[in-house]
Amino acid sequence: MVRIKIIILVAGKGTRAFPLTRNTPKSLLDIGDGMTLLEKQLENIKKSKVIDEVVLVIGHLAEQIEAKIKMYKDNGLKIKTVYNPFYEISNNLMSLWLAKSQMEEDFIITNGDNIFEYDVFHGLVKNHRDGIFLTISRKEKYADGDMKVLLSDGIISRVSKEIDNDKADCESVGLALVSGKKHREIFKDNLEELARNKEYMDKFWLETFNLMSHKGIAIRTFEIDGKTKWKEVDFHMDLEDAKKLLKLNK
Repeated sequence: MVRIKIIILVAGKGTRAFPLTRNTPKSLLDIGDGMTLLEKQLENIKKSKVIDEVVLVIGHLAEQIEAKIKMYKDNGLKIKTVYNPFYEISNNLMSLWLAKSQMEEDFIITNGDNIFEYDVFHGLVKNHRDGIFLTISRKEKYADGDMKVLLSDGIISRVSKEIDNDKADCESVGLALVSGKKHREIFKDNLEELARNKEYMDKFWLETFNLMSHKGIAIRTFEIDGKTKWKEVDFHMDLEDAKKLLKLNK
């Protein structure tokens, strides 16, 4: 059986959700029924039955997250933390680089402000092997803040918020799988290359995919329904949408 771990990036300050995140990490915001965003993530990860271990990269108000996950550790979920001491001056590419030592097995990457239904994890792991895969969704119109994607013959060619809205083929939902020793090494080498460049201190982890694409490395897609299977919490209004998704998928 192939072991899969998931690396969740929760170090950021969540400034777009201020003042809610001034004294509370975004991942610990209540999304309904007393359930925090992080707890819902962990619940769905466990329910998927395809992920063996959770690695949280923490930073902002790290002690609150460590206190919250103690209950899950006590209940048998294998979970560990990696601390990012540079969270105030860096973006999540550096958080991911700090978790590089955790990439000796196949791994999934996601952001701490995303909710995916459990069957998304199951489908990603069960149907994709030996490669690098980026999860996408499609919609009629894209906005400036969307992490837009360009495709070439079904392969990722670019991922960026700077892509023109009317030229985007789809949207990245902040979930990726790296599977197989060869592809793990490729990913780590490219992540290391960007981490050594000071210009990428404040960049998103998805820049690693742009570098690999530029080198001709094939990044394949896994498509989900963005309306019912995924929600990102960036702003206050997103919390209400997350609560609706939680009720819809009970």
